[in-house]
Amino acid sequence: MTMTAETLVEKVREEFGTLDERNEQLLGLFEKILKRANEAPATQSFRENFVSRNITPEEYEALARVERRRYQDEAEELNRRWVENQLISFGAKWIMVVEGRVVKHGATLDDYSDDEDFLALCEKTGKYPFVFFSPEVFAIEENSTSWHTTKYAGDTYPTLAIAISGNNNRLETEAELDTGAVDCYCDLELLTTNGITKIHAKSFEKTSKHLSRPFVYLPKQVSLELVDKFGVSRQWQTTLLCVDDWRNSPFIAINPKRTFLFGRNVLFKLRPRLILDFDARCTEVEFKKAVV
Repeated sequence: MTMTAETLVEKVREEFGTLDERNEQLLGLFEKILKRANEAPATQSFRENFVSRNITPEEYEALARVERRRYQDEAEELNRRWVENQLISFGAKWIMVVEGRVVKHGATLDDYSDDEDFLALCEKTGKYPFVFFSPEVFAIEENSTSWHTTKYAGDTYPTLAIAISGNNNRLETEAELDTGAVDCYCDLELLTTNGITKIHAKSFEKTSKHLSRPFVYLPKQVSLELVDKFGVSRQWQTTLLCVDDWRNSPFIAINPKRTFLFGRNVLFKLRPRLILDFDARCTEVEFKKAVV
């Protein structure tokens, strides 16, 4: 027998008991999506045209944060096949959509718009863009080995000493090296507290999942710097996926002290030689030749 959306939601509540505010919001969104799917014709998932309406930047600014994420999430759900096709067509890691048309796109997060460009696009079009990222951006294969102590006895996680720059501020910190991650994830509060990034009234934010748990992220452009053992420095401008409420996010499931997860894409750009010393439990960085 087919269950209604309401019945499924009630069964979730029976199974898990009292839910916190965030999970109740997610459950409400889940119920809304199920209702829409049941009411829609069977061909809806194969839409050829983008069907969601862009709101104005002023309307976006007036929304509560959870409603902002819902604005993006519902559009992604309604237009999933169309979005997938556009990402493939443009060979893109991300696209921005206004009035059913891709107005900006990029092959990597290095190309993602900074705050100034994003706000300029809002002003030019008079619309708040829908932003969609390729699932590849969120592909993370957790590796529970080396350097930073994890919650597992005798286990540590490999690290890199890095410097993060933005808004004329600079922060030196340690990032956990995870070649199972494509891009870089960071504690949003760490960056805002140190003046590296700013959150403005029209900041884009969205929900994704890691380890089957939801998290909220804001993409922010920064400069990342590595210095090798001889003092040679290399920098790369890229976009970090800055995770809100990091302390309660799935990124600290293995190591509660983690603040930055360093993926492989930036390493391909900087091309360091990394020596992982499992005896001393440290990472040695060396640049062998100039980046072409």
